[in-house]
Amino acid sequence: MSKLIGTLKQMMNDVELYVDLLHIFPGSMRVGVELTDTGETATLLIGEESGVEEGLVDPVFKITMTAEILEKIMKREVDAFALAGRSHIKETRPIDFEFIDNSRVNEAMEAIKGLATFFFNPGRIKRRELRLGLAGEAHGARPIPLVYWKGVRYAWYHVPAGKTLNEEGEKDPWPQAFVVLGGKGKILIEHEEFELQAQTVYYIPRNCTHQVHADEIVELLWLAWDAE
Repeated sequence: MSKLIGTLKQMMNDVELYVDLLHIFPGSMRVGVELTDTGETATLLIGEESGVEEGLVDPVFKITMTAEILEKIMKREVDAFALAGRSHIKETRPIDFEFIDNSRVNEAMEAIKGLATFFFNPGRIKRRELRLGLAGEAHGARPIPLVYWKGVRYAWYHVPAGKTLNEEGEKDPWPQAFVVLGGKGKILIEHEEFELQAQTVYYIPRNCTHQVHADEIVELLWLAWDAE
């Protein structure tokens, strides 16, 4: 049995309490896993059936990473969701994915979120550490995704001093909120700018500009809902 198969079987055992969250659609789905440096491959079966098979067996999509990244995930030295998260779908990240069955892309995207949140998160009880060393990079800041689930998106953000979250000024068609935990700076919502206040929630309407400029390090929780 390859090391990849053994690791994935351990993860499948560890995710027993959360297995219903890996695939929210009826039936089951096959997910390929490939280690790009060793060439090892395997297939996860998630949904109404679950298991691990050798090789790539008719996967709907494929997840790729190196053996080193997988080992670091198991040691909690990196956060899988942070390594997979990106500002735009076309970005390449240390954990990447490739859609194979284009008729099931929406279903596959929900499975990717479930796997990143629960499966590639070691331990029987799932948890995440919120520290800069585990954060990814997106929108000019350092996020750790927490929950992406049925239209809900929730993440922790570290905005370094002198940086601006969402500097590109992207607007989104869903409502959002920034829960500011600490730091100093300014927040812009639509055309109104405010001095940032800790322990405050700022609600962002649909299709509105939303930026946080950090004069000092800012940490916040970002929440979006009705997000498809």
